[in-house]
Amino acid sequence: MKKLVIIFISFILVFFPVSAQGDQDESPANGKSVNSLEIKVLKVGFDPKSPPYQFIRDDRYVGFNIDLIEKIAEDQNFRVQYVPLTINQSIEALREGEIDIILGVPFTAEFSEVVDFTDRYLTSSVGVLVPEGSPIKELTDLQGKRVAIQYNTMEYGFLRNIRHIHYHSAHNVKTGLEVLYKERADAYVGNQITAKYLLKEKGLEDQYQFLDSHLLPLEYSFAVQKGNYQLMHHLNIGIRQLKLTDSYSEIYNEWFEDFESPLSEKLKKIREMLIFIVVSALIIFLLGFRWNRILQREVNRKTKDLQAMNLSLIEQVQKTKNSDQFKEQILESSARGVVTCNHNGIITTINSVALEMMGEKQKPEGKKASDFPFLWNMLEGNMDETIKSGKKLIGKERKAALPGREDSYLRYDIQPLYNFEKRTTGVLLFFEDITAEKRIKDQLQEQEKSRALIQLVAGLAHEIRNPLTSIKTFVQLIPIKMDNERFRNEISTLVPKEIERLNQLVEGLINYAKPESGVAKPLNLEKLIQSTIILFKQEAENKNIEIRWEVEADLWIEADESQISQVLINLFLNAIESMDNKRKNNQEQETLSLFIRACRSGETVVVKLSDQGEGISEEEIGKIFEPFYTSKASGAGLGLSLSKQYIIENNGSLTVESEPGIGSIFELRFPKKENQE
Repeated sequence: MKKLVIIFISFILVFFPVSAQGDQDESPANGKSVNSLEIKVLKVGFDPKSPPYQFIRDDRYVGFNIDLIEKIAEDQNFRVQYVPLTINQSIEALREGEIDIILGVPFTAEFSEVVDFTDRYLTSSVGVLVPEGSPIKELTDLQGKRVAIQYNTMEYGFLRNIRHIHYHSAHNVKTGLEVLYKERADAYVGNQITAKYLLKEKGLEDQYQFLDSHLLPLEYSFAVQKGNYQLMHHLNIGIRQLKLTDSYSEIYNEWFEDFESPLSEKLKKIREMLIFIVVSALIIFLLGFRWNRILQREVNRKTKDLQAMNLSLIEQVQKTKNSDQFKEQILESSARGVVTCNHNGIITTINSVALEMMGEKQKPEGKKASDFPFLWNMLEGNMDETIKSGKKLIGKERKAALPGREDSYLRYDIQPLYNFEKRTTGVLLFFEDITAEKRIKDQLQEQEKSRALIQLVAGLAHEIRNPLTSIKTFVQLIPIKMDNERFRNEISTLVPKEIERLNQLVEGLINYAKPESGVAKPLNLEKLIQSTIILFKQEAENKNIEIRWEVEADLWIEADESQISQVLINLFLNAIESMDNKRKNNQEQETLSLFIRACRSGETVVVKLSDQGEGISEEEIGKIFEPFYTSKASGAGLGLSLSKQYIIENNGSLTVESEPGIGSIFELRFPKKENQE
């Protein structure tokens, strides 16, 4: 008799678990238990076109999710009012407070930003449905095919990243399958269980088949308004209590018994095994009944651990089944070439884009990267440094020979590859063809330079005319005053000065107009600044702008003269234009100043250009160095972007401080170079 009592108590504990003391003590301040809701009506949004999860039959809402929420509502003491909506309408209604719960929402990172999800209560997967005898055997065969897919779903967002797939978008699963039935699509991608249900309903199960591979896992939960933790807590309690009883299995078998997948069968066996382990553990604990109070707390702890293990096992099974294929999909969906190598330089993975750019037909996995000059030109010298230091190389560019093309350019990144212990095991190489981008950039750069050159020439016309007039006057007086000693002294002194002045103007224009060499040489910054000031002196005076400067003698840096000259001219143009606009907008009459100061600061040469122009807002300061960003009515928006690029290429830095209505200060810094003259 005692044995029967013990067995009876064991079953009671298994199917009606006793809450731990800590759980019993939880209650709100008003004294009402948090384990039940006040009797109230909760509005539930759901998509009525997703059988067998939720749909309309004989003017009634039926399905797995409907039965599940009804059972939870009964246990948690609330009533349900259904509101049929699409998933996007439901999300918006939930945010506006028009509904309280959404049924059957697959978890996504996008949705989790606007709603809170309960515990997962069902796991399914997205599959690929094709007609019997179709040549499509795996996911990669979808390239170049017509695919029917439901609009604005997880699978829709995933497949949109894969190239060369033609889509037929539908608003629900039934419409998507109709496209497949009418042979307007080669395949359908969507929820497997819903598709199987609709196929069975039409008697077409034998005419279509699912590929063995699963595209994406779907984890269904209830969604509640962001921050509604009390309602989410009650729903989670309802889900957990339902899973510990036969009610969940009865509801599940009623709707999904005919649509079980091999993965679901495995999970069911695992669940049965875990339940057997729990029962066995509880019986063992009950054998020591005299230690009941101690063992009761231990049983509760073990039960929670086993539930967590159950969830972990489910996730591991899904990850094991999908990881390799998912990894392959990511590689193949990338528009860039992707290659990974281990620490010995052996190629481990490569995608089709990389193969095409290399001109190879067979995947060279297992071969050395050094056997392929195309790859080795990027990796040589960089791979060892990346593996040893973990340093990333981002945005590197180089000239390359692509199959069937000449004068092509690549942009590539090299990043360290880590194992699960966070140790560097190799490198990850990304590269892409930027030939067209570079050509457009070069064209826009030339346009920007031509625009600036036109502005310079217009301002220099008067500046060149003055020395020419002086020289002409002296030449005309030679026959008359050649014997005059004072005249000879003046002509020998002033004419060379005027000629040198003309030479500086012409040299400044030539330095700006000639293509940049990209070769760093010792450069006298004092002379370069003075020649730039000469270029802009007349234009500044015409606009009532005073150019003042304070430059230390013998300021030497190592840089490309053409590039630094372009940077200074761009900054002068922007400053003068900004002050001119300020004068026109505010109708100011007083003289505005542009001040240039260059000096040594330790081992650094600092150049500051301060203007009294319109200034730059804090928001614009973060954008002015971005390519193609401009606040001007004309211009390509490349001046400051190229200026910063040139400064960085010459081991310098370019920063800006500004206040709207007051003016701006641009600061250039370079490593100091010893006097080379």
